[in-house]
Amino acid sequence: MDKIKKRNILLSIIIILIIAITALILCMITLSSAKLSVENKKEKNLSANYIASSVVTKMNYQNLSEITSENISKYYEIPDGVIEDASMYVSSRSESCTEVACFKLTDANKEDELMKSISDYINTKLNTYKNVSDKEYKNINNSKTKEYYPYVIVVISSDSDAAISAFDSIVNSNS
Repeated sequence: MDKIKKRNILLSIIIILIIAITALILCMITLSSAKLSVENKKEKNLSANYIASSVVTKMNYQNLSEITSENISKYYEIPDGVIEDASMYVSSRSESCTEVACFKLTDANKEDELMKSISDYINTKLNTYKNVSDKEYKNINNSKTKEYYPYVIVVISSDSDAAISAFDSIVNSNS
């Protein structure tokens, strides 16, 4: 009788150990895959041009010309070290102020410097169009800026809110 009890106890201990080891292995696999998923999200590295051109395409903006990254400084006065990448599209029609610009910050602490540059640019543009075109002045006044670190987008158009929504869907689907 003692042998049967000992064997049953030993068998019970072995079964409990197998269940515990299996649970531990499953937990490790789950945590490992969750960590991989987080790392993959961090590794996604979209270019400013990809985001800006995707917004232009989603919004079906016509007659926009891409400004080379070297020439963006003719529009925005951004201090050195604030951004690592930039892309800008402007209307090629003189009667339109439609623009899409995307900037990639070098560091979250640089956002205020970039926002000041954007504000200065928008204010200059407002002053330029104040007595020129009521429609374009209104579009500039209703421009939208949105940050989704490390990206900041600026949209000047009659449908800036929709363009910001397009930006949101682009960065959220790729993060």
